[in-house]
Amino acid sequence: MFQMLIYGYAVFWLTSVTTLETESDVEVRLLDNQNSPLMATFDMSKANVRIKQFVSDTIEGKMKDIKELWKRKKCMSDALEVKMKDIEASFNQKISNVERNLTAYFTDLLNGYAYQIPNDNDNENTKDTKLRPKGCEDVLQKRSNGIYTIYPVSNNNGFEVYCDFKTDNGNWTLFQKRINGTTDFFRGWEEYENGFGNLEAEFWLGNRKISDIMSTGKHELRIDLTDFDGITGFAKYSTFSVGNASTNYILTVRGYNGNIGNGLWYNSGMSFTTKDRDNDRDSTVNCANTRNGAWWYNRCTNVNLNGQYLQRSKYDINGITWYEWKTSFHSMKSSVMMFRKVY
Repeated sequence: MFQMLIYGYAVFWLTSVTTLETESDVEVRLLDNQNSPLMATFDMSKANVRIKQFVSDTIEGKMKDIKELWKRKKCMSDALEVKMKDIEASFNQKISNVERNLTAYFTDLLNGYAYQIPNDNDNENTKDTKLRPKGCEDVLQKRSNGIYTIYPVSNNNGFEVYCDFKTDNGNWTLFQKRINGTTDFFRGWEEYENGFGNLEAEFWLGNRKISDIMSTGKHELRIDLTDFDGITGFAKYSTFSVGNASTNYILTVRGYNGNIGNGLWYNSGMSFTTKDRDNDRDSTVNCANTRNGAWWYNRCTNVNLNGQYLQRSKYDINGITWYEWKTSFHSMKSSVMMFRKVY
């Protein structure tokens, strides 16, 4: 509409102003440089056409400038609108984060007060355990990976575990970690039952503790491996359980998914074996001794994540191996085993 008004005004002005009243020749008296009189004749029919063309070209040029200015202003307006939407989204996200952090803070604060409220129905020396986390999934203050105290059903005193809240949507409880070989994993039944190592470095959580946590519900398993070339791989099992001491901590895994191969199929249904307690199916040897580790051995194994830590990639059945990934017994640089409650 704005452009039509401009064009209309320009045409009106061009036709009404620039056209002279006559198309006859016009004579003009002039003087030369000697002051001698001269007579000049102008063809006004041609002058009118040239004047109109000049004015038309001028107006067309100005209209192009106006169009370009309008386009630039529109682009600036669009860019400003997009920027305002980004600012609004960022602001809303920050508000959401503040609300979530405040909710977590006051929930923890109220829970802390709840611990201090005496219960007349209980013995004064008995602590209320209803609000205590049974596993990593119950930890309220999930700010970072680290060590937390949990209280499974069969252990009112609780114990420390390492929780991973970042990997694969979080809530994982680590029960094995190998990274540098500083901890010896060639140990006996009692140590594997109770656990050993440093939760911040290399460790085995303990078969008894693993079994206690398993009793709280159904769990899934995740294993992350890294070779000495820095290549990573993982395996997940939708079903994972470890029995109690009466079963010699029997292993059950099902529902494989991952990129390193279903290595544990051969170990599912096996009891745990250590160098001083032989529960494997090989009647001729103790696989813990022949494979320099402790595991749910069958007639030995293709997976030996508690085997000897080797400081370089090496073909060795006694090392930390997962045969289905490399199609060989080449040793791994790191191994992390963890489980998570499904329901």
